[in-house]
Amino acid sequence: MSLFKFELKKILRQKKFVWLLVMVLLTVGWAFYQNKIEQDLMSKEAEEKILQIVLKVDQLYAQLLPLNRENRLTEVQAEQFDILNNMATATFQWKSAIYGKRWGEIPLVENGFYSLLEKYEKTGGVFTALEGVEREKAIDKNAYLVKHDLPYANETDPVSPALQMSEIAPILLGPAGLLLLLLLFGNAYTSEKEQQTLLTLRTQPLRRWELLLAKYTGLLTVTFFYLVVIAIGGWVIPVVFGDTFNDLLYPTFLETGDSFAIIPIWQHLLNMTILFLGAGAFLFALLLLIGTQLRSSFSTIMLTGFLTMIGVVLTEALPIMQTPWNPFQHFRAERFLNEIPTDPIWLYAVSAILWSVLLLVATIFLREGERGLFKAAEELKPYHKGKMTHLRSVWNNSLFEWRKSKRRGLVGQSLIVLFIAAIVGYFYFAEQAKEKETEALARLASIVEDAENETGLIGYFMEAIEEMEKQVAEANARGEDGDFIYGHNIEYFNEYIDVAREEAALAERALKAYGNQDWTPLYDYQLFNDHRNLENLMEFKKHNYSPDTIFGYETAIAQKEWMKEHNIPPVFAGTYIPNIHDQWKEEHRKEKKMNEQANRKVDHSGLFSLFMYFRDYLYFIPLILFLILVGAGLSGERGKRPTLQLLETLPIMKRSLFLGKVLFSSAMAIGSAIVVFLFAVLVGTVFNRFGDWMYPVLHYHSRKEFQSFDFTGQRAFEGGYHFMPLGEYLLKALLLYVCVALFLIALTNVLGLFIRQPLVVYALTGMIGVAGYLVSWKLDEFAEYSPFLYLNIPKIANGEIMTLLNDPAISVYMGCGVLLGAAVILLGVTYVGLSFEKRFVKERKSFTATV
Repeated sequence: MSLFKFELKKILRQKKFVWLLVMVLLTVGWAFYQNKIEQDLMSKEAEEKILQIVLKVDQLYAQLLPLNRENRLTEVQAEQFDILNNMATATFQWKSAIYGKRWGEIPLVENGFYSLLEKYEKTGGVFTALEGVEREKAIDKNAYLVKHDLPYANETDPVSPALQMSEIAPILLGPAGLLLLLLLFGNAYTSEKEQQTLLTLRTQPLRRWELLLAKYTGLLTVTFFYLVVIAIGGWVIPVVFGDTFNDLLYPTFLETGDSFAIIPIWQHLLNMTILFLGAGAFLFALLLLIGTQLRSSFSTIMLTGFLTMIGVVLTEALPIMQTPWNPFQHFRAERFLNEIPTDPIWLYAVSAILWSVLLLVATIFLREGERGLFKAAEELKPYHKGKMTHLRSVWNNSLFEWRKSKRRGLVGQSLIVLFIAAIVGYFYFAEQAKEKETEALARLASIVEDAENETGLIGYFMEAIEEMEKQVAEANARGEDGDFIYGHNIEYFNEYIDVAREEAALAERALKAYGNQDWTPLYDYQLFNDHRNLENLMEFKKHNYSPDTIFGYETAIAQKEWMKEHNIPPVFAGTYIPNIHDQWKEEHRKEKKMNEQANRKVDHSGLFSLFMYFRDYLYFIPLILFLILVGAGLSGERGKRPTLQLLETLPIMKRSLFLGKVLFSSAMAIGSAIVVFLFAVLVGTVFNRFGDWMYPVLHYHSRKEFQSFDFTGQRAFEGGYHFMPLGEYLLKALLLYVCVALFLIALTNVLGLFIRQPLVVYALTGMIGVAGYLVSWKLDEFAEYSPFLYLNIPKIANGEIMTLLNDPAISVYMGCGVLLGAAVILLGVTYVGLSFEKRFVKERKSFTATV
């Protein structure tokens, strides 16, 4: 027990609990905030859910209404008419409760509607708006709500405690939560080796298994603490700021195929908690096993995460492994917890306990190891060829830092992890690209098939024309002008048939040519649709609201004409280009996200893969990783083994040591990231193709440029633009990335002079970066001089920020100048300050000697 307390005290002294608490509260608070701002859409979403039901009731009622007025209803129809009248009243009350936000009334009104619906169908009526499994689910859920006296709740964006916890549980109680615990506490054992404190512990009357069990128990305690923080934060924030009710009993569905079951949400949360504890117990047992054999914390954490990832991937790929007795099944909780269980949850708990015990026994009986992940440290000498070198210059100091890094081997291990991630990312992109390509070709095939099918739209309009011609003949026979009454409809139908046939012909040619890698017919088909959509939009916007802009269709047309001209293979997505001029209303936020996702272009060629790394902000992964590895500066020399004290005894000026660290970390962070980017291009090239240097990337122009007389770009109604080749975009993005990395390296190294803990340096750098970026938008004409504005590489490279701020000076080259200038100023001021510090130290020593 005393050893366990000792472990807890060490964890508390590291203050990692604070960071864990901050991360959880930030996640919960942000999720709640996002849900809270969506509450104004709750009424609209609830109304949309019942829209088809309301329309169907109105339609059925309208069909019988004329017969009722003429007293021609049969006995059955009269009964149906009365029921439909009551159903219409119920739907009116339903909508009224939604408009009035009387959520507690809705289940009772809904229940009354379902009772009327049952009566209606017993009379022989058919109600197609709610059928099959969806109807059974709606009725069973409503019966559950009525039975437990629960109100209608917003399940999409919940602000009540249990419902919100069920939303964030897949994040915090999933792989992301386990990764957070692994990163923060994964060095619990190996740090004892690195700091040599394990040797001290071995001098004490302690058995090795007691120490290991104390470590393991401490890690489990951390896991329990993590769950408590989630429970408290996830409960208190909604209770204080949200709408609360007894939502622990709120129903949630378990579905497998057409079968479903309803359980209370507390049971679902309990199941997730049990699986998370099981996954955590196994993960930390595996971590201890690996940690006793390796000497490096980073290597231990990386290997543990890598083996876990491999196990989960194999479990995902092989259904035979998806059993409770496979420990990696615990990591897939999100995949199967929403299905009807085939195994009781207690089996997973038993499995986790057995695997943890097995791994702990193996850990205890295996001899302690001091292995490196690749090459043993003792095989690498601290200096080049074993020779000492005077560390008086910045260059020699940077070489010294390189040799230290080489001995640790962390950069090489990180590169391997990123290489694996790049390969996994390629196959992920390839799968997405294949899905979009399949969908696009299927749409073409359906258009061709529809044109040839008599039951398609063309056949429908041809039948409508025949019916209209009969009505014209009947009107003419009655002495009326049939052509005047119905002629415009016939003309409209004929025009539609001509357009549909032309579209089908273009689609058929595109399908045939696509197999021969002839892209021109496909672009002809797409341009045909884009021009037609643009004409429809311009006509529609004269009298109606539409979030789409003329800019979005004109740029889409120009982009396809560019690709057609340069014979570039198509990248499939929607026909519209979402842009900064889109006019989405606040209440249409979800529709905006869906539109952007539908029109998001994905490809897996080498160049386009790199383009997506920047467009989707994946470049932050190597940037942050290498900042953590090599960007701590002098704060990394402090701690339990303060090597800075040793370095200060050597004939090395602190400013030289500082600049040597900056030079090394800059070269390492930039060089390693560039290697990762080039490897991603290589992977795409090997498995697919290099890509198209001339692929057009949209670049915005500010209003000042657009309104100038010498503007050479293209003009749309909302603003100016031009297309830049993909290769040029990537070169600019890489150049800006290098400058961003240099600036952040300078910032972290300067902060490392004053802050003792590297974790605080990284956290403070992140907060300064985010705050600086947000403040930059408020600087108006001075925004161009803020280095933090240029951290958003993709929106600088495509001119989006320049256009939004209407400042033509904001560009990649301006950003490079500002970032490099800021880095030079930071380093220069610090260098001068360190010179004064040295002089002050000498004067103080002289004064002391004199006294």
